[in-house]
Amino acid sequence: MPSENNHKERRMNTPVKPAIEKGLFHTPFWLVPEKDVFAARAVRFQELAQAEKSEWRLYLELLAALCNAQAVVAARHDIALPKLNTGETVLPEAFQGNVPSEFFAVFTGLIAEMDGKTNHTAAAELGRLKKLDRSEAEALAQRVLTENTADTDRAAEIWVQAALQIVWTAWAAQLGEDDVPPVEERVLCPCCGTEAVGSVILIRGDLAGFRYMHCPLCNSRWNALRAKCPTCGDAGNVRIWQFDQKATPDLAPAYTAAHAESCKSCHSYRKLYRLDEQQYADPVADDLATLGLDMAVGEEGFGRGGTNPFLLLGA
Repeated sequence: MPSENNHKERRMNTPVKPAIEKGLFHTPFWLVPEKDVFAARAVRFQELAQAEKSEWRLYLELLAALCNAQAVVAARHDIALPKLNTGETVLPEAFQGNVPSEFFAVFTGLIAEMDGKTNHTAAAELGRLKKLDRSEAEALAQRVLTENTADTDRAAEIWVQAALQIVWTAWAAQLGEDDVPPVEERVLCPCCGTEAVGSVILIRGDLAGFRYMHCPLCNSRWNALRAKCPTCGDAGNVRIWQFDQKATPDLAPAYTAAHAESCKSCHSYRKLYRLDEQQYADPVADDLATLGLDMAVGEEGFGRGGTNPFLLLGA
């Protein structure tokens, strides 16, 4: 049982937005994706796999290889930034299901890069995906984006998600802070509209102690007050849950920085990671290494908030 504690060169047709006023103690609303996000995530997945005692480590190792492949394929493609939106999201909204024109080349490149780096089961699925023509692959991607997949799509999802991440992250990496004005909505990514996978408490410079939500698709981060539930905005019923490591000494190291932020108002919880407790914690990778926390908080009556593209429930 966990213990409870209170508490980038853009196209010429891109519209020019007014600059965000920055005071002396300016806290940026939005942070550009880290340049080495996929490579760093691959390293983190491998670390987590090495610390995992169950057969779950095999999946974490697969994801380490996949993230390495993402880094390689991303470096091979020069993905142009589309015209920016002036509506609810800055980039094309993922859930609308409009598959990027670059997707098929990235997707096939990713499959090729993974050749020989998976187990027999995954290799068989990659072999099937390799035979898809462009229209078939794009139709699959559309189903994934709109969350309208069939059971037969289940084994393909992580590969499609990985390719989509490359495209949206490349787009986000070309944005500047002035392109992403603050919005009231703090659960959905202001760039692509994807629900945050979780949040991190930063440790660097002037941003130390600030909480930023993390997008699992474009890898953007945006600020959200720590004192409020990011889901419903309530400030009086938020609690932070964490396993008592003294009582459970056999816990994986990932649990050191992993917390669950629950809200009694909306009955949801969302994970957050304190980088002062584990500086290499990654909201996508560490989420999959701390599922025991989800189980424990779920047993307390809270529903999970935050989507992870590599957590395929019911697979």
